[in-house]
Amino acid sequence: MRTVKIQGGLGNQLFALAFAHSIRVLTGETVAVDLAAYGADRYDRGFVFRDLVQQLGGLTTCHRPFLAFRAVTALARRVSLPRFASQGAPPKTIEGLARLAARRGYFSGYWQDEAFIAAPEVFRAAARADLLARGGIGPAPMVAIHYRTYWEERHADRRAVPGPDYFRRCIASLNDRGVRPDKIVLISDDPHLAQQRIGEIGAPIVVPPRQGPWQDMALLLRARHLILSNSSFSWWGGFCGDADTVFYPARGQLFHYPHPAARFEIL
Repeated sequence: MRTVKIQGGLGNQLFALAFAHSIRVLTGETVAVDLAAYGADRYDRGFVFRDLVQQLGGLTTCHRPFLAFRAVTALARRVSLPRFASQGAPPKTIEGLARLAARRGYFSGYWQDEAFIAAPEVFRAAARADLLARGGIGPAPMVAIHYRTYWEERHADRRAVPGPDYFRRCIASLNDRGVRPDKIVLISDDPHLAQQRIGEIGAPIVVPPRQGPWQDMALLLRARHLILSNSSFSWWGGFCGDADTVFYPARGQLFHYPHPAARFEIL
């Protein structure tokens, strides 16, 4: 049975599930998602998408502690263990993705690229329904910013985030299109720090009452115009949402950087 390792927070879990679903679609076989990495997650996270696994069909869960160890992953990448696949470069075609799915048995990586999603509309619809069901009914912001601060990142060189100029360019682009919001909704892991970093961008920034990640994601999914940061949470808000405009920062020196989806505008 082909197995995909699940790791990380909400956004990275969706990337791994999207990839596992792709393998299921391309091979026609049941695919296991390995949850063993959550036995030693440094941020004390857990797997949150068991219902989505059931809804997608053709997926099951398992625990393979040995293969989930980071040391095993590092070794497998260096010596190219048979049947073990790290993420590597994304395939250029669906045929390339199908060959990857057929050749290997255990997949360990973050798969942060739309090219790893074989049936994007099917997965998008299922993920969106699950996220909105958890987030509940709420407002639909005209413009929303999602800003991941990376304040908790232990490696200083991995904390890079977009600067104020990026957000000013996004607002200027909206203004050029006739969109002049009277307020901008800010969604962030640390709103106070985010506001300090973003600075003055031409419209008041408001922070909604903090409820949790599901409510935050629901706001992103409902927003008319989105300004995203280099975050997997951001990425899925833009990919699964209904926004007319989705801005995404250029890579530059950003370390954590899911590859932009086709519908994103790079500024």
